[in-house]
Amino acid sequence: MNSSRSSRPPSIWNCEHVDLAVYARRIGLHGAAWPVGADEHALRLLHRAHVSTIPFDNIDLVTRVPVALDPAAVVAKLCGRPRGGCCHEHNLLFGCVLERQGFHVDRLAARVLLGGEGPRPRTHMALRVRHGHGNWLCDVGFGVRGFLDPLDLSDGAVSEQSGGTFRVRTLREPFWAVETLLEAGWTALYHFTLEPQQPMDFIVAHHFLSTHPRSMLRRAPLLQLTTADRRLHLHGVEFSEDSGGMRATLTLTASTLAHALAEFGIRLPADQLLDLTRRLFPRTEER
Repeated sequence: MNSSRSSRPPSIWNCEHVDLAVYARRIGLHGAAWPVGADEHALRLLHRAHVSTIPFDNIDLVTRVPVALDPAAVVAKLCGRPRGGCCHEHNLLFGCVLERQGFHVDRLAARVLLGGEGPRPRTHMALRVRHGHGNWLCDVGFGVRGFLDPLDLSDGAVSEQSGGTFRVRTLREPFWAVETLLEAGWTALYHFTLEPQQPMDFIVAHHFLSTHPRSMLRRAPLLQLTTADRRLHLHGVEFSEDSGGMRATLTLTASTLAHALAEFGIRLPADQLLDLTRRLFPRTEER
């Protein structure tokens, strides 16, 4: 692993402030397990390791805890504590890791659809990753039905992988779509363009997600963790686990909330857990 900060100029994304050793331990690829160079194998290994170990987690937005987007703060939260984060935290971190690894990374803005219709703000972040002739779409921070492995960023490319089937396709210029195959057919996850964004673009988007009353990430906890053999999902008080083609579901109570969070590897400070419990179960009296 090359953690030298002197070999490359400062990044507008402050990637030099990402501690690669701390990140590598968090995703289980420290030491000799860390990939050498920047190729498709390294990209897939890093993408899958990140998605499998660091959950999507919007709890701070629900409980009104400020979320900083500078790389050092993101590393401290996602890697130094047993927590996950929202799309901006995940993909800002992963983009910096990939740049440090030698990939060329463009941060892209996307409109989340999840099968819905009507205008949506461009609040989601995804990554276009290039090296040599390779061109991939990476996204380690999509909170519902996200993908484990990078997607081939070419029109009509289909990827069958653990957890689902995905397709990338072009729409009317300049728009692209990421879709997943459900029982009802292909469903759009989000639309995006290939226009590279700047850090300020996501500061504005993050402010909307963190503060606007209509932000879906402020309403209820949304958690996801996807591995090669199972997908954990929590929305509000509904918890589900998909494994081996079977789904188990559970409606949480105040007494089972902490245990459900632990399934994602999340342990909250006592005051934040109490705040979240009161928001989800307002009629529950303290014992």
